[in-house]
Parts: sequence; C-alpha cells; structure tokens
Amino acid sequence: MRKIFTLFFMSMFLVIGTAMAQDDSADSLKLTFLNPKDGAMETSVYNIRLQFNKDVTATLPEGGIDVVNNDTKEVVKITRIYKDEWTPANTVLFYFEQKMMPDKDGKGEELQDQYIDTPGSYSYTIPAGCIKSVDGEEFAEHTFTFSVVGTFGVESYSPQTTSKLEKIQITFTEEVTEVIFPNSGLPVVDGYWTPVSWVKNDVVISEDKKTVTFELEEPITAEGTYGIDLYQGTFVGPKGINTYSSLMFNVIDSNPSFVTNFQEGERVKEIGNLEITFRNVSEVKLVEGAEPVTAYLPGDGEATGKAALANNRITVTFDQQFTEEGVYTFVIPAGMFTMDGVPNEPREINITLFTFSIIPLEVDSVIPAMGTVDKLDRIIVVYNQDVTLSMDENWQQISREIALTCGDKVYTLTYNSMSNLSNKIEYLVNAQWTGYEYESTPITEAGTYTLNLADIIVDHAVEDYIDEWGYPNKMWHSKGKSCEGTYTWTISGDNAIKVVAPETGEQVIYDLLGRRIEKIVGDGIYIVNGKKVVIK
Repeated sequence: MRKIFTLFFMSMFLVIGTAMAQDDSADSLKLTFLNPKDGAMETSVYNIRLQFNKDVTATLPEGGIDVVNNDTKEVVKITRIYKDEWTPANTVLFYFEQKMMPDKDGKGEELQDQYIDTPGSYSYTIPAGCIKSVDGEEFAEHTFTFSVVGTFGVESYSPQTTSKLEKIQITFTEEVTEVIFPNSGLPVVDGYWTPVSWVKNDVVISEDKKTVTFELEEPITAEGTYGIDLYQGTFVGPKGINTYSSLMFNVIDSNPSFVTNFQEGERVKEIGNLEITFRNVSEVKLVEGAEPVTAYLPGDGEATGKAALANNRITVTFDQQFTEEGVYTFVIPAGMFTMDGVPNEPREINITLFTFSIIPLEVDSVIPAMGTVDKLDRIIVVYNQDVTLSMDENWQQISREIALTCGDKVYTLTYNSMSNLSNKIEYLVNAQWTGYEYESTPITEAGTYTLNLADIIVDHAVEDYIDEWGYPNKMWHSKGKSCEGTYTWTISGDNAIKVVAPETGEQVIYDLLGRRIEKIVGDGIYIVNGKKVVIK
C-alpha cells in the first residue's frame, strides 16, 4: 500500500513539475523588456513600456493604475494606453493622466501628459488579466518599483594630457558610494570609436567619496586622442546619480625625437632644403666630423648636404637643384647630431618628385559659332579641359542660370544637367522641365544676342601630372574660375530653313521645328501638315 501511495505521489509530482515547466516554456507569455527597469534609478519617467515574447492586447482597470510615491504617498495615475501604427504588437505603452496646464506662451492652458520627476521611491501594480496574449494567456499580477533621483556631474578629471594613460581619476560634484558598471563594460576608445583598452571593475573611492580612481587593463602609450563615456547611472550617491559625461585624453610622445619636412613615401612638386626639427629636446648639437646627409637621386646620382644649426633646427642644403622626376632617398646617418646628449638613430626617407604642368583655363569654342543663325535653342561652351559648375557654400551651382541679352530683352539660359559632358557646359534657352529633363524653347525673333562668358563660374583641373603608376592624372583644386569675353549671334528673321534634297536636286523647306513646309502661301506664311502656319 505504501509503495502504491509512493508511486502515486511521485506521479503527481512529475505532472505538477511538468506543468510548471510548461508554464515556463518558450510558449508561455513572458515579459522581455521593461522601462523603467524594476528597481531602476531614473531622473524622470514619462511613460512605462512593457514588451513581451508574444503579441498582446491591454486594458486598464476602472480608475487606472496608481503609481505611488512610497515616501510621500502621492499618487500619479496611469490612465492611457498609447497605440499607433508604429507601436509593435508585442508592446504595451502606458501613459500618465493628462491635466490642463499653462501653455508655452503662458497666455492660456492646454492638455498635457503628466510625468514623474519628484525624487522618491515609486511602486505600481499591474492587475492580473490587464494584459493578455493574442492566444488568451493572461499576464499575472506584477508589482514593479523604480526610484526618481537627483543628478550630479563631473567636477574635474585627470590626466587630460599624458605620455602614458594607465589610471583615470574623476572628481564629482557630489559623493559617490557605488559604481555600477554597464554590462558591456567601460571601454576607452580612439578617434575611430574603436576600444583600445577597458577599465578594470575594481575601483577606488576616496575618503571624501567624491573622487573615483580607475585602472586600465592595458596602458595606452600610442600618440592620439582617446575618450571614455560615463553613462547616466554609472555612479550612485546619496543625492542621486551622475549625468552623462564624455571625457577626452591626449596621449603624447614625451621621448626626444626629430621629424623632417619630408615624409616617407610623400609625393612632391619640388624639393628644396631638408629641415630637421625636434620634439621634447632641450639642446641639439651637431657632431664635428660626423658623416653628412646623402641624397640618392633617380638613376645613379647622389648629392651631399651641408648641415647648419640655428635655434635648435638643422637645415641641410645641397649644391644642386633637384628637378629630375623620380624617387629621391635622403639618408640621415647615425650620430650626426645629439639630442640632450644622446646621438641620433639613422633615418632613411624616400620621396617622389613629379613635375606638374599648369594649364590655364581657356574657351576653345562656343556652339553655335558666332555669326548669323536661324534660331538659338542651346549654347554649348567648350573649354580646353574638364570643367564642372562651381558650387557655393550651400553646395548650390553658382552658374546654373545665366543671361542671354538682346537689347533690353533678357533670356534665361539654364544649365543642362542631363548633358554630362566633360569639357563642355551646355545651356538651354528658356528651359522647361518636362518631368525627366529640361527642354528648350527656341528663340527665332530677329536681333543680336550676346552672352557674357564671365557669368559662367567653373571648377577645373589646373594641373596634369603622372601618378605613381605612370598614368596621367589631374588635380581638381581650382575654384571659382571664369573666362572673360563675349559671344554674339544674329538671327536674320528669315526663319525658314531651305535645303536641297540630294536625291532630286529639289529645294525643300522646313520650319524651325523640323516640319516640312508643303506650300508657301505668302511672306512668312506656309502650309505645314495641311495647316496654315505663320513664321516670323
């Protein structure tokens, strides 16, 4: 009998255990995100967001949900569930009650959402069944807490400049009693926001509780600027939590060193004297009898330099000019000078000399050519090199529209952005947007038309050079260049275009739109496509 009872009890235990396991299975309704977190410290709370592992629906009990300040017993009510098309179906967003409050101008009142910013400990209870999954499962009654606290900031920190960053001291305006590290830790990042070291979890808080000292896992000695972000709530004290702060550190090389006016691998337009300057050095001396600086020229040539010292700067001059294109190697021998009594290490610098040809910007031609024309529908300016319209400080094309004048009349020329021509700028006369491109409206009225080239401001490639692979290239760094001069065209007023058909030798007449004229009725009056057309 005892064995049967034991088996029955074990069976029931297994059933209950299985049921409990099922309740905690992946299929059961679970809270996956809560803001503010249960037990969190906040500086203010504007709403409460709950996110679940399933899509849910939510209702509020009659009278809403009380959020109670446990210190003062004051109550702020949750009275609204916010939902719009961007709110995920698995999310519930609770808002506090609305009240009539003074508007921004102080001249009236408007309905405003309430929020919590009074310091204290708060709690609220979500009743069972208030939130249900779409398959009918209820979210059980839950009570959550959070605290609203004051804030304090960083008063000072050190070191701000150092040759070795291994410890960081931060002094706050209020006492700090606890440091809560983010789950991801506290990284020290470089200028590319890449972590280069991490703060150790063990910190030291000073006796007055205002200074916190960190030690880095790996000291930083490489020159550069580094930063660390102190997120809100990392430092906790009796009067609240810290505000967000971003601290910057400069790591400098404090060892004696020298640099030259040429950099390894540099490409230059001309080579003059070699200048040697120093960092973290009090006294520089040239060593008598030391080997001189040698320059190895393209091919097999070489040149010897003469060094002179003035104001802790060494200038090396050569008895020849360097003009041949190619690679030059400057060798600074070991022991040529001393830095605070220490002889220098040798250094080799390779630079490449390119000769550059500077091409003045000129206009090769303008299409149509100056003279008498039947119409003006577009004007193309052809330059002697590649050009683009210059931009202003707001990246707007300066010469997108320019003027074509005829006496007192002014016609607008619009840059044809669809032309995409390398050394040509094309303008359309009285352009109209058709939906995908500009289309010109031809001028046919008799008269003399003038274009001022100075109105066209372009950027252009002012220098041609041969790159390191031996290919020709251009440097685009001339801005706001214009060419002087004017171009004129004359429209005679004889607006019919007469051509001779090559097949028959017959004279064929077309109008300005390219339509064949079937019959001449009178002076300037034609029959086109069976209709009378007047062309003047």
